Amino acid sequence: MTHRIGMIGTATITEEWMCDAFRRHPDVDVVAVLGSDPERTRRFAQNLSIPAWEVEIDRFLTDHGLDAVYIASTNDKHCHQALAALAGGKHVLCEKPLGMTVEQVEQMVEAAEAAGLVLATNHHLRHHASHQAIRDVVQSGVLGDIMLGRVSFTALLPDKLARWRMNDPSTGAGVVLDLTVHDIDCLRFWFQQEPVRVSGFGQALRGNGILDNVTITWEFSGGAVVICQDSFNVPFGGNAVEFHGRAGSLLATDVMSQQAGGSVRISDENGTRKLPLDHRNAYEGVVADFLAATIGQGVPGCPGRDGLAALHYALAAQDAILTGRRIDLC
Repeated sequence: MTHRIGMIGTATITEEWMCDAFRRHPDVDVVAVLGSDPERTRRFAQNLSIPAWEVEIDRFLTDHGLDAVYIASTNDKHCHQALAALAGGKHVLCEKPLGMTVEQVEQMVEAAEAAGLVLATNHHLRHHASHQAIRDVVQSGVLGDIMLGRVSFTALLPDKLARWRMNDPSTGAGVVLDLTVHDIDCLRFWFQQEPVRVSGFGQALRGNGILDNVTITWEFSGGAVVICQDSFNVPFGGNAVEFHGRAGSLLATDVMSQQAGGSVRISDENGTRKLPLDHRNAYEGVVADFLAATIGQGVPGCPGRDGLAALHYALAAQDAILTGRRIDLC
């Protein structure tokens, strides 16, 4: 079966990662792209050799025989576009966060379930070998009861990505809905537990009132306390994940990334050892699982309900920062 795919949004991630990830699947044709600006959309389609381009969503959904769509527009457009695609009988893979509010994403999830269609979230980190190794170590119990953890997800946001992320609150701008939402999805994936409380502190270092530097503390039902540090302003900090249990510690470096790579080490009474990892393109894994799910073979790597949970917790973290409260989550 050949899957006819349409791309919604002329985003950098589509241009640099997702169009190729779909095309590397043996049974995919990328047939159309939808954008908001005619000239930009035309150039985008030309540069990526996409046969058709549209600026009207109704034509996009009806004129190209699409089986599924990938949505990479700004966050404020996700809900409307996903609901339109689902109403048109298309499966949906959507960038995170799935929407701007919990209510929006609940509507998306319910629409997909009612129509018998797949709604998936592009939380690609779940498909990195390093993250699967972290999950396996945590779940194995080799570290013992985990007491403390830290996730450092820092970078210097380049200008080409900062356009709406750091300038337009109406689009869901800021570091929380861009990076923190990844953190909490990963933590749920690694721990297979829900957070029970969240608190945090944040800054708008660029002076425009949009949070771009935050520290968030998550407390989990199993007793672990994890600090997440997310920033758009750190040029040389890199990223890391560490967990400390009563029987051992885990340190993963350079794993919060689009690129496949990084390392995972365990230290315990037997010394320190580096885990073997089979690094592969995570986005290709996202696409493969999504397309398999659309034909009834398994489930996507991050189903819509997991995307809903990540948004719910990220918004709670943002609320904790803005109000200075420690928020109970259950």
